[in-house]
Amino acid sequence: MLPLAMIRLSCVILILLAQSPPVPYSRDFGPTFHVVSPRYVYPGSWQGIGEVDFSNSTLRVFNERGKPEFRFKLRNGRFEKREATYYVSVAFESVHYLDSHDTNPQCALVLFDLFEAAGSSSRSGIAQVIELANNRLQITQQIDWDEHFQAGSPYVSFDGRTKRLTIRSAHYLPGDAHCCVSAMDVVTFRWNGTRFLQKSFRTELSAHGKREGKKLRP
Repeated sequence: MLPLAMIRLSCVILILLAQSPPVPYSRDFGPTFHVVSPRYVYPGSWQGIGEVDFSNSTLRVFNERGKPEFRFKLRNGRFEKREATYYVSVAFESVHYLDSHDTNPQCALVLFDLFEAAGSSSRSGIAQVIELANNRLQITQQIDWDEHFQAGSPYVSFDGRTKRLTIRSAHYLPGDAHCCVSAMDVVTFRWNGTRFLQKSFRTELSAHGKREGKKLRP
């Protein structure tokens, strides 16, 4: 009979062999989705989160370090600014109210779409967890991802029954140009009553990658 330590080691080796190696990224474009906890508090006070009109509010976007980067004042769910060499548009997509561990705080998941063009263009999805506690409104979590590619499926979906959020973010394979993204990372998060926790991650070919006959691994 094999010693218990050897049995455990054999099991670990079998598990490692069963796992697929990670799909490589382009040297210039690494993972294109980010999860941060900015903890930004809005001015003013509210009695209930349902009275907040997110389509006529100020969207504050944070970078991958959780620092403020952009500020957009939405009117009727839209923001648009056009200059000689720069264009940006923001659209409020939807709001989903979330169960929390207690009636206070109250929480909502708010989805936005951000498009920018300045020589080249980019499109991003933004999901923010907005929390109302003690009549103060704050952003407690932001997830953003790259939508500058052909996914062939929705870039973002939320299942209100299971509280599952799924995003599809650009995955540049080695050799991909900015215009032609061959793969995508499909990331699933689950609401735990306080925040969204990552539950699954997989990489698939994008619509472009399938047309071009690309392979996820050499």
